[in-house]
Order: sequence, then C-alpha cells, then structure tokens
Amino acid sequence: MIATWIWNTQLIITEKEDIIAFAKQHDVNLIYLHIDQENVAHQDYRSFIKEANASGIRVDALAGDPVWSLVSNRKSITTFVNWVQTYNKSAGEGERFSGLHLDIEPHVLPEWNENKEVIKNEWIANIEYLSAEIKKDPALELSVDIPFWMYELSLEDKSETVSKWLVSTLDHVTLMAYRDRVEGPNGVLEIVNPIMNEANDQKNKVIVGLNLLQSAEGENTTFYEEGHGGLEEQLAVLEDNLEEFGGYAGYAIHDYEKWKELVKKSEAQMEASKAAKPMPVFEGEGKKLVAKVDGGDIALYNGQGWEPVFWAGINLGATTPGHYPGELSPTREDYLRWFSQMKEMNNKVVRIYTILPPIFYEALHEFNQKQEEPLLLLQGIWSPDEALAGEDRKGRDAFTPEITRDFRQEIKDAVQAVHGDVTLPERYGRASGEYRTDVSEYLVGWILGTEWHPYTVQVTNASHLDMPPYQGKNILATEKASPFESWLASMLDYLAEEEMKYGWQHPVSFTNWLTTDPLAHPNEPLPQEDMVSIDPMNLKASAEWTAGYFAAYHVYPYYPDFLRYEGKYQTYRDSSGKINPYAGYLHDLRAHHKGIPLLVAEYGVPSSRGMTHYGPAGRNQGMHTEQEQGEINADMLRNIYEEGYDGALLFAWQDEWFKFTWNTIDLELPWERRAMWNNPLTNEEKFGVIAVEPGNYVSDQIILDGKTADWEKRLQRVKRAYPGFELSVSHDEAYLYLMLKKSEGVWDFSKDRLDIGFDTLSGGSRTADQAPGITFSQEIEFLLRMQGESNSRIFVNSAYDQHSWLYGYIKGMLPWDERYDQADRGIFLPWKLTLNKALYLPETKKTVPFEELEVGIMKPGISDPEDPTYNSLADWYAKGNVLEIRIPWMFLGYTDPSSKQVWKYPYEENGIVPTESKGVGVEVFAHSNQKPFSREASKPLLYQWDKWDLPTYHERKKQSFEILRKAYETYGMPKPQ
Repeated sequence: MIATWIWNTQLIITEKEDIIAFAKQHDVNLIYLHIDQENVAHQDYRSFIKEANASGIRVDALAGDPVWSLVSNRKSITTFVNWVQTYNKSAGEGERFSGLHLDIEPHVLPEWNENKEVIKNEWIANIEYLSAEIKKDPALELSVDIPFWMYELSLEDKSETVSKWLVSTLDHVTLMAYRDRVEGPNGVLEIVNPIMNEANDQKNKVIVGLNLLQSAEGENTTFYEEGHGGLEEQLAVLEDNLEEFGGYAGYAIHDYEKWKELVKKSEAQMEASKAAKPMPVFEGEGKKLVAKVDGGDIALYNGQGWEPVFWAGINLGATTPGHYPGELSPTREDYLRWFSQMKEMNNKVVRIYTILPPIFYEALHEFNQKQEEPLLLLQGIWSPDEALAGEDRKGRDAFTPEITRDFRQEIKDAVQAVHGDVTLPERYGRASGEYRTDVSEYLVGWILGTEWHPYTVQVTNASHLDMPPYQGKNILATEKASPFESWLASMLDYLAEEEMKYGWQHPVSFTNWLTTDPLAHPNEPLPQEDMVSIDPMNLKASAEWTAGYFAAYHVYPYYPDFLRYEGKYQTYRDSSGKINPYAGYLHDLRAHHKGIPLLVAEYGVPSSRGMTHYGPAGRNQGMHTEQEQGEINADMLRNIYEEGYDGALLFAWQDEWFKFTWNTIDLELPWERRAMWNNPLTNEEKFGVIAVEPGNYVSDQIILDGKTADWEKRLQRVKRAYPGFELSVSHDEAYLYLMLKKSEGVWDFSKDRLDIGFDTLSGGSRTADQAPGITFSQEIEFLLRMQGESNSRIFVNSAYDQHSWLYGYIKGMLPWDERYDQADRGIFLPWKLTLNKALYLPETKKTVPFEELEVGIMKPGISDPEDPTYNSLADWYAKGNVLEIRIPWMFLGYTDPSSKQVWKYPYEENGIVPTESKGVGVEVFAHSNQKPFSREASKPLLYQWDKWDLPTYHERKKQSFEILRKAYETYGMPKPQ
C-alpha cells in the first residue's frame, strides 16, 4: 500500500487529471481526501473517485480535529459519518468512498499534558463509537493517524496498549513516524519498532507515514531538506527493513502537494542540466578573470571579449523563521529552490553579506552546472561593526589593532571559502565547516563591509590627522583620502593580495550609504546624517589590479530625511516628467562618481502593515500592498537604470522574521524570541519578494474571503454560539483570527456594529468611551470597533497605550492628559506608531512637527493571493453571514505570542516589561439598527494556545515578484551610455 494525504480538496476540481497521473507514476493506491462539505460539490467527489478507482486507487474520506477526542464533541463526528454515508448512498458504483480516515491527534489539545488520562479515555470511547457506526456499513473501512509513541499509553483497564488495541480494532492505522532518516538512532526504524512488533500477528495493518512538510516539531521530522532524491533513497531502505514484519502494510507520504513540489523540482533540475555550458574564463599575465572594470562598466567575459552588463540582482539573507542569521539555517534544498526562482525573476547576480556555510557554495556550484546562463555571485565580507561602533555607539578608531586584525582574518576566510580552500572552526554566529567547492568562476565582485557608523569615521579621522594616504600594490588611496578611506584602501588591498594567491582577480568595492556619502545636504535635520563623508573617488586600483574597483551604495527613498526636504530634489523631474526626489539624488551621486562603475547595492520598499518613515512621492517605509511594493521597486529600478548606474540589487529576496525596526523593537520582548513569530507591524520583516508566512502551506492559512473551509480544518480553534451569531477564534504565528457567523441574515455595516473587547492580563476597564452604553464582563485592554469600511479601528486603553506613555508622559513630545494613567477610566486611544520626532531643518529654518500614524485603522479586503482583488494589507472581510478578522499580535499587546508574553501596564512598571498572559479573552457586543442582538450578557470566550519553539512557515511569490520579473527583463541590457 502506498498512500498520501490531500488536504486542499479544491485540487480534485482544479487538477484532477494531474493527481491521478501523479498517483499512477508513484504507485499510489490509497488517497486520504479531506472532506470540504461547503465548497466542493458531490459531483466533484463522484468524478474524482470514479477516475481514481478506474486507475486502481481507492479514496478514503479524511477529516478530524483534536476536539473530536472529547465525548462532548461527538456530534461533529456523527455529522461527518452521516455525510459520508449519505454521499455513498447517492453515489454510483465506483464513485463511493472506500473508508473513513481520521486525523484527530488528541495530544495537540492544550490541556493534554494536564489531563492526559481523561482525554485519552474519551478519545478511545469516540473511536469505539465510530467503529460501531462504520460496521453498520460493511463497505466502509475505518483507519486513523496515530503518533509512533502511542504504545506508551494503556487502555483504562491496563489490559493492553492503546496502539495494540487500535491495530486490532481498526482496518489499519497510519503511524506518524516523522523523522528525516530511516536508519540510525531516533530514525524511522527505531521509533516504529515497538508498534511493528505489537502488530506482527495482524496482517497488513500498519502503514508508516513519512513527512515532507516543514514542521514546528523540528527539522529532523521532515524529509523536506533531503528533497525527492533523498526521499526515494530512504523509501527503498524502509521497504527492505520492514517487509519482514507481518503487520507492515506500506508507507504514506505527507502530503501530496509537497511531494509533487519536490518531484517537479527534481525534474526541473534534470532538465536544466541538459542546457548547461561552461563559464568562460579569461587567462593572461598569470591572472584569471570572469569580470572586470572596463572603462566605466563592470563587464563580463563572454569567451571572445568583455561585454558591458547592467547588474540586475537581489540581496539574499542568511536565515529562515525560528532562527537568527548566526544560526545559518537555510538548507541545500532552500538554496537550490531560491536560485531557481531568482533566475526565473531574471536576476543576473545574488549578493550575500557574509561567509555562508559550505552548503551555499556547493548548492550554487551544483545549480550553475545545470544552467545555460549561471547565477553569478557578489560576495560580501562582514566588518566588525559592533567593535567599530563601540558599546556606547560613540565610535572606535578603525586602526585599533584588534579591529584591523579581526577584519583581515574575516577577509582571508572569505577568500578561502569562495575558492574552496579552508576549514573554518565552529564559532558562535559564524559559518563553519569544510569549504571544498571553488565558485570563483561565478564570482563577479567583492563588496567589503557594512553601512559605516558615522561616529566611527569621525573618530578614526580625528585620531590620524597627519596620516599619509595608503599606497598598496593593488589598491591605493589618493592625496585627498581621509584616514578612514586609507583604512578601507588597506583592507581592499589585503583582499586583493589574498585573491592573487589563487591567481584570480575580481572587481572590488566597499559598502557605502547616504549617511556617509560625499555629497553635501544642507537641509538634513539630523547632524549625524551629514556629519562625515566617505568618498569612493579617493581610492583607486593600480595597474596591477586588472579587475578594477567600483563604488556601491545602499540607496533607499525614505531615509535620511534630506530626501524629503532638500529643495533641489523636490523639483527634479525624471525621464517620465514626474517630480522624483529619489531620481534627483541618484543623478547627483552618479555625477560625482565620474569614470568609475557605480552600483546601487540595496534599494526597495516593504509590503508591511506597519511603517517607520514617510518617503517622497509615496515611497514610504511600509504600509504598501504587494502590488504597490512591486510597482514602486520597478520604478526605482527604472530610475537607477536611466540615471546611468551599472546595476541595482533589490533588498531583499525573502521576508525575514528576525528583523527589527526602531518603532517596534521595544515592544518585541524577549528579543531572542523575535524570530519565532511574524510581526506585520515591523516593516523590516517584509522587504522580500518571497513572502514567508505562517503554516506549512498556503492552504494552511486562514484566508479572509468569506469562506469557511479553512476554518473547518483548523487543528486549534475555539467556537462558541451566542444569540444571533457564532464566534470562532484561531491563530497562527502572525495573527489572532476571529470569525463571526450570523445565525440569520447577512452582515451589513450600514446597520450593524460590533464592539469587541480583548482582555490579555489583569487590570483594565469594563467600560470604554469609544463604546458608550456597553459594560464588559471583563476588564479590557483593547477595543475593536467594527462599523464598516471607513469606521473600523482598534483602540487601546490609555493606561496600556505605549505610544502616549512614551511620547506624551515620558518625553513630552505629544499632548498628554493626566487621566491617561488610570486604566479604570475607560479612556481608549487610537493605536499609533511614531514615524518621526519633531525636526528642525537648518537651511530653510523650519520645524517639521512630530509625525505619527494610526495603524489601528482596520481595512477591508480579500487576503487570498489568487483572488483578482487581493489586498495583502486586508484586516477583515464580510460576505453574506460570514465576517472574518485578522489582528496582528502586537495590536493586542503581545511582545511574543510564542511564549504568550504581553507588556505590563507601562505606568505601573515605568517601562515596557513583558509578562506571561493567560490567553485572550474575547467579548462581543453586536448591534443592528442600534439594537443589541440580545439582551443577555455574553460570556467572554477565553482563547488559549500552546507555546511554540519552532514556527511553521511556507514561502509564496508575492505579487511584486511578477512585476519585478518583467522589470528585470526590460532592464537586462547594458546601461545607457
């Protein structure tokens, strides 16, 4: 028996033939098909099952919910059984389900650890009930998914283990033996052995399930990283070892969608390998080159000569959700998938910021061996930025011996890593391992360092006033060079020396940014943003360094603030005739760097729910839909290209959950758990063209679309009926979700109004000035008022409001009312984020007032990426009698939902201090035509969940991906002369 699960039932409509063909190709003869009673018609089931049965594939009806473990929820089980039996009676020969397959998993219930015996016994009672019901229809079989450790539990009378009882009672069981290897300690064979021995006298009763989905239970629970090739190898080992057991019935792969994805990836790699061709390498005068500075261009060798290139590319981060960059978590499969998608997007080059693990270089080499046009590499070298800034952030002298020593060592390690010639020891937060893959033929350049701290530059220059310019063999500082520029020249020269040990040369540069650019910005309000300059024109390559030298800048449209207030930029028109301050700055920067190539090494805007800065022309640092993100980024790419630059590297490839920003960082505590959850209000998390979202699949998410199938399959969901409506609550790593389903009629916010109170910790108010006439039964911290498209927003109790506490009470930058610190007053304020403190513009002598943004305004929209009206910033959607709402965790005071931490009342603590929350108390008051749905007091629903230490996630191409794919195709030619 070879089985698989299909959870996304819509697939039997959209890709029926593909499923059948895939199943036949991989000898699948049993499909566990999830039942969607609302959105899939009987005719669709009949058509699919008939075709499957004709191909020798039986189909079992799949359903289950952890709450089905409880006797109190037996009605839901009966409803499911009745649906299947009714369906089978109406279906023709060959169109019927062969059995019922249940995925209940009682151990997922939050109360399992505290009440294990009671839950286990109720679960067994429900299985007995089910078994009796199914036996009434001899044509139906019954099977369940069980964890491999079920042999550790016994029946109530201790007569036998639960697993042995299940094997003998049911037609078969599927063991969730979720590991990433078959043999060895804690491998599949070891963990299934107890139950396989128990079932040895039961013929063909145990199917062994293997997992392909990324899992919150750990990376060793899935074959996702090993890919399809690794899976097939391990399946052969599994079969060889388990065929001796009488109870072994076969294996099951969880699940179909991921299995198909890995197979497609494997096939694509094989196809690509047929088109591969070697990378041309220029050799002469004892040097090897694939790229060099040729005139004012970074040119690529094509086998005959040097071809100018506009380097359209992408910046790649070093981590995945649940991890920090120093943990270097991406796998070989991650890199191969990303490289393939980068090429699909028409990226010529990928930039990395530091030495990555050996697997990155191995994967890049493997990928490029199969490409007609390889994906090229810009290798960054991380500078000792913390040491350079100093603990007090006042700056340290770059020539400090230990700083220079450590940086030189990092440079040497990077060169040896790229050339596959080093073994790096394990070091916290750093890559390590054996580097044996030489990718120098795919390297087009080096970019040294990070965005330089201005006080470091100032201190270094002040400490060496009489220093002569550095004169290296390969890289030199000119007479005008500052001491810091001489230090940079010496580091680049050392890099060149290390490269030449391998007979290779590649163009070199260092990172620069607007804060340390060589241009004057007289109307910049913050002194440190125009305090010092680092001028790339004060360095140059010698004749020895044939590969040459170029300039590289991070150029964003919203920071520093001079981009909004510098007069000449506010009148600059780009080639389309639009006022474009960003293009104006690009124009001046390009004019300064005459004669050398100039690369924008970072640019971009995020598709985040939060914002940190306004930018000119609407290019803000946040609060963009995915479509807006793509359009703005494509327009900036056009500006960069038309202003004569040599390339543009978008920031960034994927969303990164560990990132932080200044206006939310103090609300994300403890900081070391920031990577465990996704905060839509932190703009830095959302720069990617690849969305990284909660859930193992897109189909695991709750979608705001007015449909309920996604709610029905939630493993964790609390539901309660109230007069006039039913309330459901669920969550993931980014949001708390509410669904309110009217008993009669439809939601119409021209008549209806909802006031929803949220209680997360002790304290608060039972009344709210924003909800007059209502008294909540619990003291609330937050109030969500739903009253239509233009009047739905979330409010915060004034005594709990971090914004007015910090900027009103503590800093005196905003008006403050002395009543705000009294929680029981019931004063509720709009949920706001700060964007800028009041600024003084030195040239125009004007003061710009304090800037803030009410982020708590709740916007309607559909959150389904496949829908033509998709809005990635949507907060709620109503259709018919269904209203769905998603609330970012931080809107409810959560500093870390993964450990259930909320901030305490700041006035009481004199700061933002986290504490553990009991959960979220949700209390709804519903009105229609200004009359309550019911005069009965509504009992609050307390929503609780298990803490997590490894998040689930999946990737998805944002709408911006396709927009930028087309833009990169357009600008894939050399820059205009």
